[in-house]
Amino acid sequence: MAKKSIAQRVIEEKTVCILLVRGESPEGRKVYSYVALRQNRLEEFMEAQRKGLFYPADFGMVIESGDGEPSDEVKERMTREYGFNHQKPLDLSDKPS
Repeated sequence: MAKKSIAQRVIEEKTVCILLVRGESPEGRKVYSYVALRQNRLEEFMEAQRKGLFYPADFGMVIESGDGEPSDEVKERMTREYGFNHQKPLDLSDKPS
């Protein structure tokens, strides 16, 4: 793997993306979390997600979370405040590793 330039490292440390993570709680309930994640933590986050049980808060800041699916009010707020696009979400689980 090529060594990253200082500029690339700074961009990765400063760039934040918002992810909608769906899964199950340790008790088996369907849950969701919107997580603000720095770009330089994305690969580590995706690897933890592939392995199974993990806590999104260990990798970034949980902006909103709850049981089931996000309500229309939560979706509207995520769009308004963070620019989250619920119409065309990017599915990171389909990306090649």
